[in-house]
Amino acid sequence: MSERATHVVDSIADLQMTEDGLHLLLHGNQATTAIHRSVLDQLLVALPNAIEHSDRIINQNEHMAFAFQSYGWEIGRLNGTQTAVIRFRLAGNMGISFSLPCEQIAPLIEALSGVAASAGATIAQVNSDAVTLQ
Repeated sequence: MSERATHVVDSIADLQMTEDGLHLLLHGNQATTAIHRSVLDQLLVALPNAIEHSDRIINQNEHMAFAFQSYGWEIGRLNGTQTAVIRFRLAGNMGISFSLPCEQIAPLIEALSGVAASAGATIAQVNSDAVTLQ
């Protein structure tokens, strides 16, 4: 079995999906890299953790954390199910969505309100009839 060489990607100029949707193409100052759809979910989980770990090593600070900057959000129900979807808008008009069972919304609101209150923010009361999930 032949040994695989490490492929270093240190610049991305453009991202593009293939017409069949099976590969994400990374164009940059190296040969085009094709990443198969089957590994994109794994990368989505691994990349923020890798960024945080890298920052901790580079800055010699084990307490550094990483979080994407959100520029807005949307919330709704997933196809009429009892699952809520929260979509955060990120830089470059991209977004990331998370799903959770609807019964977890109330504890999430309580936790978010606690964080906001600890920062001195005014907490608006939410009336159950004023909130509509589509």
